[in-house]
Amino acid sequence: VDEGRVNTDDPVEKYLPEFAGQMVVAERSDRQVLLKSPQHPITVKEVLSHTSGLPFRSALEEPTLDLFPLAARVRSYAMTPLDFEPGTRYQYSNAGINTAARIIEVVTGASFESFLEERLFRPLGMTDTTFRPTDAQVARIASSYQPGPEKKGLRETTISQLHYPLTDHNQRFPMPAGGLFSTAHDVAR
Repeated sequence: VDEGRVNTDDPVEKYLPEFAGQMVVAERSDRQVLLKSPQHPITVKEVLSHTSGLPFRSALEEPTLDLFPLAARVRSYAMTPLDFEPGTRYQYSNAGINTAARIIEVVTGASFESFLEERLFRPLGMTDTTFRPTDAQVARIASSYQPGPEKKGLRETTISQLHYPLTDHNQRFPMPAGGLFSTAHDVAR
């Protein structure tokens, strides 16, 4: 945006043509879903502000969010109807953040992972931040917990949206909306 290569008021379809003709849910019942054309195509600004109408994720991302390359995930969002008219309300959307990351890939010609490494991590000296943690980094990841049976105590759990093992780089793909691993030291930079 700062370089003038992306305008936040542009429709997403300017950068990702697969979004042309995306529909919005007009009516939903137990029996059917009726679709219509939105009043306007989703914009980059709406994707970044969680007001695009994109859902949290698409059916492709069940049960985890990191099993497919970013381009494939974003194509699945383009085929998924919007939950509401763009710009009319807020709904947190991993799909929106991933779509913004895909726009960065298309505009720069670099993977989102490489873009962050070159533009953010390396210049700031963030040497312990990655989408692809090593065995040594995984050993330092804080454990996640959830309430135990009958809400008594806590039990350790995995993050349900991620594919395990985290070091399986052949089966896990970077997820811009929540797959970045870092340390307090790196984030403080």
